[in-house]
Amino acid sequence: AGRLVRFPNPRQSKNSGGDGDGSNESNSNTSMSTEHKKSNEQQAMRTRVWLAHKLSGELVTEHDPSGRPSLLERLSRGGVGKPKRKNKGSSTMQIHLNPVGRLDMITEGLILITNDGKLKRELELPSNRLHRTYRARVHGLITLRKLKSLRNGMEIDGTYYKGMKVNLETNKGKHVKGGHTNSWLRITCVEGKNRQIRKTLDHLGLKVTRLIRTGFGDYELNTIPPGMAIEVPVKPLKSQKRRGTLVSPTSSQGGNKNKGPNRGPRSRNNRSRAETASPVEWIRYQ
Repeated sequence: AGRLVRFPNPRQSKNSGGDGDGSNESNSNTSMSTEHKKSNEQQAMRTRVWLAHKLSGELVTEHDPSGRPSLLERLSRGGVGKPKRKNKGSSTMQIHLNPVGRLDMITEGLILITNDGKLKRELELPSNRLHRTYRARVHGLITLRKLKSLRNGMEIDGTYYKGMKVNLETNKGKHVKGGHTNSWLRITCVEGKNRQIRKTLDHLGLKVTRLIRTGFGDYELNTIPPGMAIEVPVKPLKSQKRRGTLVSPTSSQGGNKNKGPNRGPRSRNNRSRAETASPVEWIRYQ
């Protein structure tokens, strides 16, 4: 049912000392305007999260003095952080965008953006051990020894990198042989150290020719097109399942056995998420 609104009588004097509709309605309008403004301000301050598909060649920064492409500047132009409706009395304050973690300039893929600085810090804390998943195209000879080194962890120039979960991607159910041509690896780590994936692979003689982040905690890139972003519901840290210590396969054979049955449910989950995610509001590249 609609709400009955009483409009002031245009013939009623504004200075009337009686209990006419004019003075009461004026106070009512002022109260409604104040409540509406507070509601908009509260909506602007609520915790929000966007998933963005970073392009290769972009910097994850608000502004670059050299004029190089900036992810955050592009997202701001596309509408991220701006009020959805411009109502009278609504707050037009631009939301400060906080990227969760960083990707180097030529790495592409998933970047989380939030307006909540506290949430950003929680997601980045190494002690929370959120899983970061990447697809890496490498050039070089892939051997069992190299895969074992990645899974066990290694020290490079005085910096220790914890063991990572590494799988060689398959083609139609068959393992792709690691040779001197390009091969794809799926790597999951719990650290966000600077250029960790590139440094560890390069240390083993594997040159990364393309690197895409596909997951961060329970957030996934899925089918977000390159250069676009979507706002998603906030997932509390304690409820996220993709966190904690990684369980690496004890051997390459054991990993191969587990890979088949694990792949099925994961693909079904991806399909269900894709179906429930529609419709979406894309923020296009500007």
